[in-house]
Amino acid sequence: MRIKSLLILVMALAVALVVVVMFNEVSGGKVNVYEPNLGLGRFSIKVPIYGNGSTIPSSYACNGVNFTSSPPVIISNIPPGTKSLMVIMIDVDANMFIHWALINAPPVSLIPPNLPHSFNTSFGEQLINDFGNVGFNGPCPPSRHTYIIIVYALDSMINIKGGKYTYVQLVGMIKNHVLATALWIGYYG
Repeated sequence: MRIKSLLILVMALAVALVVVVMFNEVSGGKVNVYEPNLGLGRFSIKVPIYGNGSTIPSSYACNGVNFTSSPPVIISNIPPGTKSLMVIMIDVDANMFIHWALINAPPVSLIPPNLPHSFNTSFGEQLINDFGNVGFNGPCPPSRHTYIIIVYALDSMINIKGGKYTYVQLVGMIKNHVLATALWIGYYG
């Protein structure tokens, strides 16, 4: 009898876990950052306008002069076999609000600053962010929020053209294609 009760408890916990995961993905609840192979082979990035884990400069936020200027991203130790990079900046405290999504970037060591606000650039294709604009828009939170720039090294190109996608949709498109992941954290507000 004790084993049967334990089995029922385990099954109930498994069902509860599935419901929580589905609720988070469907309802826009807080979703964890997708970071397979984080730092594999010393794959890393640096955003030189602010330190990792520090405050994003106000010039890149709200009404700052660089609010719509994408930051430079230095990329090191790109894994062999990388066909493209995906660069994304999200606000993890605002249901993974996308501030910047750059796909099909070539495997280069520098994504330069101030990419034009167009879908096609010489450093990849930019998507529509959650402000409704193509390209980058900086932070403008009501309180202190956490922002993460993530670079995914992919073994293929992403087969989409323009448009607006959620973070969960973008992650779904790259699953099973991520060779390595690197991230940079900033705060603002």
